[in-house]
Amino acid sequence: MTDKQNIYLTPLLLLLLAVLVSCSSTQQYAPVYSDKNWAKNTSATKHVVRLGDTLYSIAWQTGKDYKKIATWNNISWPYTIYKGQTLSLVARKSAYKVTQKKAVKRQKTVKKQKITKKTSNISKKEVQLTWQWPIKVKKLEKGLVNTGLILVGSTGELVRSSERGKVVYAGNGLKGYGNLLIIKHDEEFLTAYGYNKRLLVKEGSVVKKGQAIAEIGIDKKKRRVLFFEIRQHGKALSVTKYMPK
Repeated sequence: MTDKQNIYLTPLLLLLLAVLVSCSSTQQYAPVYSDKNWAKNTSATKHVVRLGDTLYSIAWQTGKDYKKIATWNNISWPYTIYKGQTLSLVARKSAYKVTQKKAVKRQKTVKKQKITKKTSNISKKEVQLTWQWPIKVKKLEKGLVNTGLILVGSTGELVRSSERGKVVYAGNGLKGYGNLLIIKHDEEFLTAYGYNKRLLVKEGSVVKKGQAIAEIGIDKKKRRVLFFEIRQHGKALSVTKYMPK
């Protein structure tokens, strides 16, 4: 092959390579099934911690309350867990007895407070959570997973936090949620934002209500979609019941 032929052939090969790469790529961001080994690590009663797991992500995937898992495994705040650690997903008898004793003590304390009518407790008002939709919703659909909703939005839209809170999970290690954020709002409530194209905040970040936290993803129908869910003590709630109309 002559040098003159090489001059024309090289650009053609590069162009062909670029076309092949573009054809093989995809613009679909949701849902992402990146975790094929979850079933191997989890049963109805236990979970073996993998790299990237957090107590919150395990609780979310198994439908448990993170505080209960912490209690069952004698894990205290900030809930540090380790790769290879086996966590119990059910209450042990000893842990159950301790929990029952604590509950009885709390009941006695509450009764004493009612009798003495201390005014100091009146000043301690609970902060109410006022939710907002994370995107401008065009349509609502049921999700591919058992709980939560698919919110259909617009191109280029940013996903925003429904309330103030702390990001306790940011990643794509949970099967069926794609690029997922879990935000803890208080000791009871958590929200999840899945199927994102890109996450804009990191795990541990403190976010304000309405703050941009992610870029909305794209499904197989090329729609801009977001998976959204609210949980209280590990149990999924009706999203529409808590959101403004």
